[in-house]
Amino acid sequence: MPFLRRAALLGLLALGRAAASCEAPEELLTVRVGASERGTVVVRLSREGPRVTAALLPPEVLRPAEAPYIAAEVLCDGVRYVRLNPDLTLTYREDTQELLIRPAPSQLGTREIDVGTALRREPPPVVPAFGVDFGARATLAYDLRGERPPDAPATSWPAAQAYVGVGGATAGLTGYVGAITTRGPDGTRTQLRGTAQFSVTPELAVYAAYNATPGTGQVGFSTTEYAGVTATYARRVQRVYPRLTLQLDSPAEIAVFVNTTLLGTLSVQGGELSLLNIPLSGQGRQTIRLLIETESGIREQVLEVPATAGLPGGGLLARAQVGRAGGQWTGELAVQGAPTPTLLLQGQVQGSTSGALGASVQVRAAAATMPEGQALSGGVGVAVGRAAPKANPQTPEEAGPQPLQVTVSGSADYVRGPLTLTASAALPLQNRGAGTAALRANYDARPWAVSGRLSSGFTPGTWEAEVGVTRAVTDRGSVTVNAAALPGGYRVQVRGSYVFSPALQVGAAVGLSPGRVSPSATVAYQLSPAQNLSLVVEPGDLMLGYSLNQGVKAELLANTRAASGQLSGALSLLGGEVRLSPVLAQRGVLLRTGIPRLPLIVDGTGLVTADARGDLLITEVLPGQVLGIRVNSPEVPLGVAVAESALSVVPAATGLTLVDWRDNFTVSTFVRFAWAPGEVAASADLYLDGERIPLDDEGYGLVRRSLSARTGELRSEDGQRRCAVRLDPGAETATCAALPPP
Repeated sequence: MPFLRRAALLGLLALGRAAASCEAPEELLTVRVGASERGTVVVRLSREGPRVTAALLPPEVLRPAEAPYIAAEVLCDGVRYVRLNPDLTLTYREDTQELLIRPAPSQLGTREIDVGTALRREPPPVVPAFGVDFGARATLAYDLRGERPPDAPATSWPAAQAYVGVGGATAGLTGYVGAITTRGPDGTRTQLRGTAQFSVTPELAVYAAYNATPGTGQVGFSTTEYAGVTATYARRVQRVYPRLTLQLDSPAEIAVFVNTTLLGTLSVQGGELSLLNIPLSGQGRQTIRLLIETESGIREQVLEVPATAGLPGGGLLARAQVGRAGGQWTGELAVQGAPTPTLLLQGQVQGSTSGALGASVQVRAAAATMPEGQALSGGVGVAVGRAAPKANPQTPEEAGPQPLQVTVSGSADYVRGPLTLTASAALPLQNRGAGTAALRANYDARPWAVSGRLSSGFTPGTWEAEVGVTRAVTDRGSVTVNAAALPGGYRVQVRGSYVFSPALQVGAAVGLSPGRVSPSATVAYQLSPAQNLSLVVEPGDLMLGYSLNQGVKAELLANTRAASGQLSGALSLLGGEVRLSPVLAQRGVLLRTGIPRLPLIVDGTGLVTADARGDLLITEVLPGQVLGIRVNSPEVPLGVAVAESALSVVPAATGLTLVDWRDNFTVSTFVRFAWAPGEVAASADLYLDGERIPLDDEGYGLVRRSLSARTGELRSEDGQRRCAVRLDPGAETATCAALPPP
């Protein structure tokens, strides 16, 4: 049988080559597997020039996870070697006396990790919240410009408001009742108001409001005569990136970031690794960034994910609302769904007992496959509406039902790297001359940003062209020029801004139009993280501003014609403690850091500061919002070490989401050590809690703070002197008695 004879011959040849390998001379070479150096060892090589045809290596050269690289074990003169698989590529470098082994991750096995499951975090606890909120504001009118008529009073109070209310949230139910008094030119009026929200299920919520807007988190100074009920349904499907495959030469620690948010860290073995279902934070463009740390160093891998048409496939949002305002009943129903990740459908219908009707349908789609860095999407829509009969009709036609108006619209967007192009048009079928069309282009590649817009109606003389250019001046300033041309005129604006320090920012602008020049200047100064001053100067006028956001929220504004002031706050019971906060915490996040006055950056709020206890109350959050919180690293106090600089929180639908982030921070303080009173332990070493802490030439060391007493040991630089030292909580100095020499 020829096949069997050939197989047997190949086996004998292989055995012969294996035996010949032991006869190869011993060489002392440095072995590298990829970028990982494995030491200088004795090897036996058979080679043809730089190409290695056979090699025997000591077993300790390979990691346990690299066992698939081994074809066989061989004994040569009683010494154990391993022979590598012939599929591996080996290279001999005579000049450096190195043996290079090219890694083959495919031989190390394939693995899959579901990132959405592996890095899923348990939701933080939700605690009840109750409190009383209050606020007052007023405007004082005066005249510093000499414009007051002779018979007018020197000062007046044209407007004032004050409110008070009680609210709370517990077990999926949120409620608020209160009153607001408004004083104006028409007299003084007091209005009762209230809101309620109940989460029937995680997807279904019902809102009710009286003299307020349903779903409003903070009523504050707003006034309305609306009363009604709203129900919302949200079937949210997490958008994910389905598969990202990596080739790993060796075990690695992989930090997974989406945009700037750290999802977590994975410890993996070498081989072909597929990361499945990486959670994304929205439907816009996303950036997945992996920091891959191996024994040979850290490398970064970045993947840009284009935007989708809207919701993830299977997502559904619906809202129904009915209420009464201005003596008329109104109703609205809106639905938004995504049959696939690239297709979004929207529909809305609304009506009123006044006779007004409206309905619209929109379809938006995105290209499923585009070259990397590019995205294409577009949409079309139809809107039908009928206005209510006029309140004071002048003709019989105005008193009767108004005709239906139909408008069709469309848009398209193309993105390629920093370039975005948009085209849109709308056409009312009953009045085509009122149609509009527009083209927009944006190019954003620091330090330059360029934008352009060309729009026109469907009648002569309704066109407009605009272009803008922004140039960043270092990381602290920028200059922008905007110019527009339109029939019979033009507009030009030049503005610039510069940040002298985190506390001081200035800006200036000048606007030009036919027969008019409008210069202005602004200065913003931060007295403290909670206090800000502002100044705006314009021809013939100036405005001063002051704001405070600490415990309460206060604002003062004054110019040459009037001054206004506003104060608001709340006394809340949060997590068993009474706190004074700028707003009532019916829903939000209470973040505990343990670091007093820690500077943080919160999505939608900007720079904020923790209070004297290291806590931060965040109430300006939207339903379903993923709240990003970051440490303002350049402003972190000395001695505070930060493990992770960013945190993402999804606030609960009702109640206060309690996030304990204290373990993320380690606080150290300088302590001065002495061998004996008056004799500092200069340049000694402190051994405390298994850690070696070097002291400077004045005996100071940076020691991690603790709530309990600890005992450590001081050792002199030459090792000839040592002593035990007791470190009490909050101690700034520590002295110890010498022990016998070692």
